[in-house]
Amino acid sequence: MAISTFVAMRYLKTNRENRFFSWIAFLSIIGIAIGVAAMIVVLSVINGFESELRSRFLAANAHILAYRFPAGLKNPDLWQKTIEEKFGKYISGVAPFVHFDTMGRKDYIIHAMLIKGVAPEKRKHVQDLGNIIRPKTALNSLQAEIQLSEDGLSLPKVPSIIIGKGLASIMQVNVGDTIELISPKMESDNPFGQLKPFKVVGLYDSGLQHYDNKLGILSIPAAQELFNMGDIVTGIEIGLKNPNNSPEIAGLMSQEFQISIKEWQSYNRNIFEAMRNERTVIGLIVALVAFVASFNILTTLFVSVTQKQRDIAVLKALGATNGQVLVLFIKQSTFIGTIGGILGVLLALFLAKVLETIPFIRLPDIYLLSNLPVSYDWRVYLGVTLSGIGIATVAGIYPAITATRVSPTDGLREGRRH
Repeated sequence: MAISTFVAMRYLKTNRENRFFSWIAFLSIIGIAIGVAAMIVVLSVINGFESELRSRFLAANAHILAYRFPAGLKNPDLWQKTIEEKFGKYISGVAPFVHFDTMGRKDYIIHAMLIKGVAPEKRKHVQDLGNIIRPKTALNSLQAEIQLSEDGLSLPKVPSIIIGKGLASIMQVNVGDTIELISPKMESDNPFGQLKPFKVVGLYDSGLQHYDNKLGILSIPAAQELFNMGDIVTGIEIGLKNPNNSPEIAGLMSQEFQISIKEWQSYNRNIFEAMRNERTVIGLIVALVAFVASFNILTTLFVSVTQKQRDIAVLKALGATNGQVLVLFIKQSTFIGTIGGILGVLLALFLAKVLETIPFIRLPDIYLLSNLPVSYDWRVYLGVTLSGIGIATVAGIYPAITATRVSPTDGLREGRRH
């Protein structure tokens, strides 16, 4: 162990002569720990929120939508074949979909609904819905209706529907119940359309309230029949091998096809941009805690230099150079930062676990998620800890320079006065 390291660590220990300094050093360590912990927790929550939101958007949406609304696309099989031929190396699957708004009714409860028609077997190559639908066998009912249509048979009188978990709660519906949807088919005695019954076979739970409180999923033939679309679909859902490449692939598709192309990152672009801005602003605010702690370190080391002038003089009299004295006090500040950083990491882990296991913070509907998610990213922990140590080290430079200016004679003279 280098002599400068040994002396720097010795100076941090408590004894009768430097008890006041040790208390100041302890408060500096606590300040760094709080600053590091606060920064880690804030960034972990923001990153966790963004990561959770992205994963749920990816679970609920295709990576790219190619559509024409409200006219729709004719010959969906030909569109699928064309997309696969031109962009097959980028995509994992394609599937047609139907998309329309209507109203649903259960007894006397009426609620707006977003109806989406899907082909489950094709859709699972785009994005598997099985992870967010309970029971998973509910999708089999929709696929069975598609098979009936392909075989030229009629759909059941009461087709199947999967509705959002929040919508089920609003409409007081359970799996097995029947709800009615308004079809735009014109009837002589009802100019607003007719009510068509559907059996609820499953619940959709993406964790995104604006979907779960509104969405109803039908098979494509049932949706086409409900909205009198014939063999037309609203568009094509496209899954990518790498979802992060969706803006580039969507741009290439827009040049190739004369239809609307939308990628998943643009569905709620404002949310993600706001989160990036909030991360910067909140990070700067929380960083002030670490800067305040750095001033404590500055004060701590000035006290240390004042108290240790006689020691500095002795070290110089024994042959220590100014560079060695400089390194000694910089190491002292680095030790304070390191101890504070380690304590900050432990405190951050504790707080993160508390937030994760005890969801006492409930988010309003505007944030889409109900609970506060936490991300455990080692890069955040390491980066913030190293930043805290760096701030502590920089804070010790000026007091260390001041220590090098102590001359052996002046230091011994001041030491005798004390």
